Amino acid sequence: MINKLFKSKTFLPIMQFITLVAFILLIFGAASITTNDAVFAKTLRNTNLANLIVWSYWWPLIIATAILFGRFWCSICPMEMITSFFGKIGLKRKPGRVLKSGWIITLFYAVILIVGIHTFQIHRIPQLMALYMLILLAIAVITGFIWEKRTFCTYVCPIGHLLGLYSMVSFKKLRVKDSSVCDSCKTKDCISTKNRYKFTGRSCTSELFPPKITDNRNCILCGQCYKSCSNDNIVITKRRFAADLFKNIKLSWAEMGFFMIVSAFVVYEILSEWSVSKHIIMALPHFINHLFNVTGLLTGTVKAVSLFILLPVMFFFGLALLKKVLAKENFKDAVMQLVFAMLPVTASMHLLKALLKTTSRIPYWKYVFADPEGVETAKAVLQNHDMLNNHVLTAYITPVVNILAILIPLSGLVLAFFVIKKMKHTSRLSQLISIFTALFYASIFIITLIWWRILG
Repeated sequence: MINKLFKSKTFLPIMQFITLVAFILLIFGAASITTNDAVFAKTLRNTNLANLIVWSYWWPLIIATAILFGRFWCSICPMEMITSFFGKIGLKRKPGRVLKSGWIITLFYAVILIVGIHTFQIHRIPQLMALYMLILLAIAVITGFIWEKRTFCTYVCPIGHLLGLYSMVSFKKLRVKDSSVCDSCKTKDCISTKNRYKFTGRSCTSELFPPKITDNRNCILCGQCYKSCSNDNIVITKRRFAADLFKNIKLSWAEMGFFMIVSAFVVYEILSEWSVSKHIIMALPHFINHLFNVTGLLTGTVKAVSLFILLPVMFFFGLALLKKVLAKENFKDAVMQLVFAMLPVTASMHLLKALLKTTSRIPYWKYVFADPEGVETAKAVLQNHDMLNNHVLTAYITPVVNILAILIPLSGLVLAFFVIKKMKHTSRLSQLISIFTALFYASIFIITLIWWRILG
C-alpha cells in the first residue's frame, strides 16, 4: 500500500497541500490569542485548539513516526513543496560549505529551543506560536528562492538531524530492489539534472543516488525517485528494527552536537513532569540565576543554556576525554560511541514523552471545539480543576501508560547494550565506559519513572 501511494503522481502533492492548509489554519487559530500571565499561559496552551494540536499531537506524532517508521513526515511536510516551488523559480545558487556542514540545522534548533521555547514560551502562548510558524514558512520561502534544489529540507530544517537520527531506529527503509539495474541504467533519471525541477518525478534534490543509500538519515522520503525511475526499481520495505545502529556509520560533529542538545532536552522533558525531579534538575539554573541576579525572561534562557548546552557538553566531552586518556580512543570516535550508546534510550524516552503528552491532554478535548480560542476555558479551568477529571483516562489509559513508562526505557536500554556490544572499541575499558554511560543515562529515567508513576 505504501509503495502504491508513493508511485501515485497525486497522492503526496495532495497530502502536502492538505498539511499546508492545516498549517495556515493553525496560524489563524492562534494569531490573536496572547497573554502576559505565565500561570495562565500554562493552561491556555492546552485550551487553545491550535496550540493543543501543534504541541500536544502534531509534534509528538512527528517524533513517534520518525522512531517507528522513518522520515515519513517529510513526505507530506508542506515545506518540501514550498521550497521545491521557489527553488524552481529562484536564483538557484549552490549551497556553500557552511550550509553543507549541518551546523545551520543544529544552531537553528538550539535557537528555537533556547530562545523560542524557554525564553519566550512559544509553546504556551498561541500568538507567539503563530509567529514562529510564520517565520519558519518565510525561511523556507527565502531559502528556496536563493539556493538551488531543496536546500531548506537538506541543510536548514531545524528538525532535520532529529528525524535523521531517529529514523536510524525505524522499521522501514527506502532502497533499490536491484543495484545492478541502476548500474546498467542509461538515463539515470533519479539523479539527472534535466529532471531537477519537475513538479513530479524530480531527480533527487537531497544529493543522493538511490543505490548508494546505506542508512536512513538523509533520504526524506519525498517519493520523487519512485516516479522518476523508469525501471520501477525503488521500494520502501521492512527491515530489522534499529538496523542502522549496527553499521559503521560516521556522524558529523553537527549531528553529534545536535544529539547532545536533544539528549539533555529529553531528560528535562521527562523529569520536569514530576515536581520532585523537576526541583532537582532546576537546582543548577536556579543557582546561576541567583548568583548573577538574573530575572525576567532571561531566567529561561539561563535554564536552557545550562541544561541543554553546558551540562551535556561537559558530560559527553568528559567521558570522551576519559576514553581518550585511559583507552587510547580517538576523541571524535569516543564522542560518536557515546552518542550511539545513548541514542536508543533517548529515542525511547522521546517516544514515551510523546505518549505522556498526548494522553494527558485528552480531558481538554471536551472543551476546545466549543471555545477554540481557549481563553474562557482556561479561566474556568484555573477556577475549577475538577473540570479536567476524566474517568476513562484515570481508570483505563493511565495504568497502561504507567506500565509502558517502565517498559519503554528498559527496552531502550537493552537495545543500547546490543548496540554497544556491536561497536568497535579499542579496548574492553572503552566498551565499559560506553556501557556505564548508557546505564547511567537510562537510570535517570527509570528511577524517576518508578518513583513517580508506580510508587508515587
